[in-house]
Amino acid sequence: MKKLPVLAALIACFAVMRAAEPATPALGKAADNKIYAQKLVNELMAKNPDLLVVGFHAISPGTTEQKMIASNLDRIGKDDDDDDKAVVTERKTICVPNAKESNKFEVQVPMKDATGAIIGAYGFVFLYKAGDDEVELHRKGVVLRDALSKKIPNLAALFAPAKL
Repeated sequence: MKKLPVLAALIACFAVMRAAEPATPALGKAADNKIYAQKLVNELMAKNPDLLVVGFHAISPGTTEQKMIASNLDRIGKDDDDDDKAVVTERKTICVPNAKESNKFEVQVPMKDATGAIIGAYGFVFLYKAGDDEVELHRKGVVLRDALSKKIPNLAALFAPAKL
Protein backbone atom coordinates (compact mmCIF):
# COMPACT_ATOMS: atom_id res chain seq x y z
CA MET A 1 0.00 0.00 0.00
CA LYS A 2 2.94 2.36 0.51
CA LYS A 3 3.76 2.19 -3.19
CA LEU A 4 0.61 4.08 -4.08
CA PRO A 5 1.73 7.46 -2.64
CA VAL A 6 5.11 7.07 -4.39
CA LEU A 7 3.38 6.32 -7.67
CA ALA A 8 1.08 9.32 -7.21
CA ALA A 9 4.10 11.54 -6.48
CA LEU A 10 5.86 10.32 -9.64
CA ILE A 11 2.79 10.96 -11.75
CA ALA A 12 2.46 14.46 -10.30
CA CYS A 13 6.15 15.10 -10.94
CA PHE A 14 5.86 14.04 -14.60
CA ALA A 15 2.76 16.21 -15.01
CA VAL A 16 4.67 19.25 -13.71
CA MET A 17 7.64 18.46 -15.97
CA ARG A 18 5.33 18.06 -18.95
CA ALA A 19 3.61 21.37 -18.22
CA ALA A 20 7.00 23.11 -18.06
CA GLU A 21 7.87 22.04 -21.63
CA PRO A 22 7.19 24.78 -24.15
CA ALA A 23 4.12 23.98 -26.19
CA THR A 24 4.66 23.49 -29.89
CA PRO A 25 2.38 26.00 -31.53
CA ALA A 26 -0.10 24.63 -34.00
CA LEU A 27 0.76 25.66 -37.52
CA GLY A 28 -1.80 27.68 -39.40
CA LYS A 29 -3.65 26.60 -42.49
CA ALA A 30 -3.05 28.47 -45.74
CA ALA A 31 -6.81 28.73 -46.34
CA ASP A 32 -7.24 30.57 -43.01
CA ASN A 33 -4.36 33.00 -43.65
CA LYS A 34 -6.22 36.15 -44.72
CA ILE A 35 -3.28 38.48 -45.34
CA TYR A 36 -1.89 40.11 -48.48
CA ALA A 37 1.16 37.81 -48.53
CA GLN A 38 -1.15 34.79 -48.78
CA LYS A 39 -3.06 36.41 -51.63
CA LEU A 40 0.24 36.80 -53.50
CA VAL A 41 1.09 33.12 -52.86
CA ASN A 42 -2.30 32.01 -54.16
CA GLU A 43 -1.89 34.11 -57.31
CA LEU A 44 1.60 32.67 -57.95
CA MET A 45 0.38 29.12 -57.58
CA ALA A 46 -2.52 29.72 -59.97
CA LYS A 47 -0.29 31.25 -62.67
CA ASN A 48 2.73 28.92 -62.47
CA PRO A 49 1.98 25.21 -62.96
CA ASP A 50 5.65 24.27 -62.54
CA LEU A 51 5.64 25.70 -58.99
CA LEU A 52 4.97 23.04 -56.38
CA VAL A 53 5.55 25.07 -53.22
CA VAL A 54 5.84 28.76 -52.37
CA GLY A 55 6.88 30.05 -48.97
CA PHE A 56 7.17 33.64 -47.79
CA HIS A 57 9.44 34.10 -44.76
CA ALA A 58 9.59 37.32 -42.72
CA ILE A 59 9.48 38.79 -39.25
CA SER A 60 5.90 39.69 -38.36
CA PRO A 61 5.29 43.09 -36.79
CA GLY A 62 5.68 42.90 -33.01
CA THR A 63 7.85 39.77 -33.12
CA THR A 64 11.57 39.09 -33.39
CA GLU A 65 11.78 35.69 -35.08
CA GLN A 66 11.56 35.03 -38.80
CA LYS A 67 8.81 32.54 -39.66
CA MET A 68 6.74 31.27 -42.56
CA ILE A 69 4.10 33.97 -43.05
CA ALA A 70 2.42 32.62 -46.18
CA SER A 71 2.53 29.39 -48.19
CA ASN A 72 0.44 27.01 -50.22
CA LEU A 73 1.19 24.44 -47.50
CA ASP A 74 -0.40 24.39 -44.05
CA ARG A 75 2.77 25.57 -42.34
CA ILE A 76 1.88 29.16 -41.50
CA GLY A 77 3.86 30.23 -38.44
CA LYS A 78 6.54 27.53 -38.79
CA ASP A 79 9.89 28.61 -37.36
CA ASP A 80 12.42 29.21 -40.10
CA ASP A 81 15.39 26.93 -40.59
CA ASP A 82 18.92 28.30 -40.61
CA ASP A 83 19.00 28.37 -44.42
CA ASP A 84 15.80 30.47 -44.57
CA LYS A 85 17.36 32.95 -42.14
CA ALA A 86 20.68 33.03 -44.03
CA VAL A 87 18.89 34.10 -47.21
CA VAL A 88 17.98 37.31 -45.38
CA THR A 89 20.87 37.92 -43.01
CA GLU A 90 23.66 36.87 -45.37
CA ARG A 91 21.91 37.80 -48.63
CA LYS A 92 22.30 34.22 -49.83
CA THR A 93 20.63 32.64 -52.80
CA ILE A 94 20.20 28.89 -52.49
CA CYS A 95 19.52 26.65 -55.49
CA VAL A 96 19.50 22.93 -54.83
CA PRO A 97 17.66 19.74 -55.78
CA ASN A 98 15.58 18.47 -52.87
CA ALA A 99 17.54 15.76 -51.09
CA LYS A 100 14.41 13.77 -50.14
CA GLU A 101 12.24 14.28 -53.23
CA SER A 102 14.12 14.11 -56.53
CA ASN A 103 11.25 15.73 -58.47
CA LYS A 104 11.71 19.04 -56.64
CA PHE A 105 14.24 21.86 -57.03
CA GLU A 106 14.42 24.58 -54.40
CA VAL A 107 15.25 28.21 -55.09
CA GLN A 108 15.52 30.53 -52.11
CA VAL A 109 16.10 34.22 -52.75
CA PRO A 110 15.89 37.38 -50.65
CA MET A 111 12.46 39.03 -50.64
CA LYS A 112 12.55 42.68 -51.63
CA ASP A 113 9.97 45.43 -51.45
CA ALA A 114 9.32 48.02 -54.14
CA THR A 115 12.23 50.16 -52.91
CA GLY A 116 14.68 47.24 -53.17
CA ALA A 117 15.00 46.76 -49.40
CA ILE A 118 15.37 43.14 -48.27
CA ILE A 119 12.41 42.32 -46.04
CA GLY A 120 12.42 38.53 -45.90
CA ALA A 121 12.99 35.43 -47.99
CA TYR A 122 11.14 33.51 -50.66
CA GLY A 123 11.24 29.78 -51.05
CA PHE A 124 10.15 28.52 -54.47
CA VAL A 125 10.03 24.79 -55.17
CA PHE A 126 9.83 23.90 -58.85
CA LEU A 127 8.94 20.66 -60.58
CA TYR A 128 12.28 19.04 -61.51
CA LYS A 129 13.84 16.06 -63.17
CA ALA A 130 17.51 15.16 -63.41
CA GLY A 131 19.12 17.06 -66.26
CA ASP A 132 16.80 20.08 -66.07
CA ASP A 133 18.52 23.43 -66.49
CA GLU A 134 19.14 24.52 -62.90
CA VAL A 135 20.34 27.96 -63.99
CA GLU A 136 16.98 28.45 -65.71
CA LEU A 137 15.15 27.48 -62.51
CA HIS A 138 17.21 30.05 -60.63
CA ARG A 139 16.32 32.65 -63.27
CA LYS A 140 12.62 31.80 -62.86
CA GLY A 141 12.92 32.34 -59.11
CA VAL A 142 14.54 35.74 -59.62
CA VAL A 143 11.89 36.74 -62.18
CA LEU A 144 9.14 35.80 -59.70
CA ARG A 145 10.89 37.70 -56.91
CA ASP A 146 11.32 40.82 -59.05
CA ALA A 147 7.67 40.78 -60.16
CA LEU A 148 6.53 40.37 -56.55
CA SER A 149 8.69 43.28 -55.34
CA LYS A 150 6.69 45.66 -57.50
CA LYS A 151 3.54 44.58 -55.62
CA ILE A 152 5.00 45.02 -52.13
CA PRO A 153 5.38 48.64 -50.99
CA ASN A 154 6.90 47.57 -47.64
CA LEU A 155 7.01 44.76 -45.09
CA ALA A 156 3.88 45.91 -43.27
CA ALA A 157 1.85 45.60 -46.49
CA LEU A 158 2.36 41.82 -46.46
CA PHE A 159 0.34 41.59 -43.23
CA ALA A 160 -2.58 43.76 -44.35
CA PRO A 161 -5.94 41.97 -44.28
CA ALA A 162 -6.94 40.59 -47.70
CA LYS A 163 -9.85 38.76 -49.24
CA LEU A 164 -8.68 35.51 -50.76
